Amino acid sequence: MHHDHPRPVALRSAQPNSNLADQLERITPRFDELTQRARLGVVSSDDYNVLEEMAQGIASDLLTAFRGGAPRAARPPLYVSADGTKAVW
Repeated sequence: MHHDHPRPVALRSAQPNSNLADQLERITPRFDELTQRARLGVVSSDDYNVLEEMAQGIASDLLTAFRGGAPRAARPPLYVSADGTKAVW
């Protein structure tokens, strides 16, 4: 029986002149705080929402550390037709 194994992904530089481990270490205190607050207990939906927002921010920063920031379009179109076939710059 043949099993497919995932192929290694080519390494990318997260951001110029930055180290992945350093970026992850900067996220660690926020993760520790999230964990500590969760251990104290969630007593309301507001508490839950605050923890979820913290987790979303941490997750976003983790992805940025590995993938880098999302590039922005240099000159996005001013108008795109509803069917997506025409654009005006």
